[in-house]
Amino acid sequence: MAESLFTEQELARLRRLRLAGERVRSSTLRGERRSRQMGSGLEFGAYRPYSHGDDLRRVDWNVYGRLDQLFLKLFEAPGQMRLVLALDSSPTMEFGEPNKWRASKRVMAALGLVALATADRVLLSRFEDERVQSFEASANEQGFIDAVGALSIGHAVPPSAAVRSTLATRGRDTVVLIATDMQSREGVLTLVNECRKHGARSAVISMFAKEEHEPTLDGLTRLQPVLGNQQKLRVDAGVLAAYKQELEDYRRAAQSAVRSAGAAYLEVRSDVQIEPVVMELLKSGLLEGHHA
Repeated sequence: MAESLFTEQELARLRRLRLAGERVRSSTLRGERRSRQMGSGLEFGAYRPYSHGDDLRRVDWNVYGRLDQLFLKLFEAPGQMRLVLALDSSPTMEFGEPNKWRASKRVMAALGLVALATADRVLLSRFEDERVQSFEASANEQGFIDAVGALSIGHAVPPSAAVRSTLATRGRDTVVLIATDMQSREGVLTLVNECRKHGARSAVISMFAKEEHEPTLDGLTRLQPVLGNQQKLRVDAGVLAAYKQELEDYRRAAQSAVRSAGAAYLEVRSDVQIEPVVMELLKSGLLEGHHA
């Protein structure tokens, strides 16, 4: 069962932000996007699982025959804005209080929920997934939140071909948000560079826990090595100072690498309030689609 990501109060505030986004959607910018679509044919975009109330005429019965599951065929037209939510599900994300993985899902679910008012399609995937979930602008709110909540921690892997292939077409109409703790920069930079290659805009949301940036360990700490017996490590002011300096150097290098690859970079602590993060990205214009 998918975990509950938001309180009712948080959902109410996100709905207000979504309403503001819907006004943007009906603005001149939206009209300009529609005008670029006129005369363009629809092309197959992706599948998503059937939900109660969906139009049965859009079911792919060939897939049903092979998998015994109902999937809808989704189509896109050139000029339609797409938001890709890509989550790094490495085991290192399962750390902190609050947990970095849960915080990442909360941030991404909030951004996707609001973006469903300004984007034509929201795509959701972990780095390791071989299938990208797709949600249209009219998608059921709770269905989308549940899909994000159901995502689980996986393995430390680079972004899959499925995630990267979403950029091969409609790159200029695509915005990619990447949630990661930047413990492994290579996979993140691979995806960011793929975005730049295909003309998609991207932003890295670097998640961290307070314990990582502000450790308070002192005295003797027991460690259990992978091989061998328990060992004792004395953690004192000198060790903490060295750790903090190394961490700061790593953070600066990660931020520089991401920005040099053409992506925005935002650090978010795992106990963050959701609305300020959403507002910051809304004000940046990143969720409004491609600017010619």
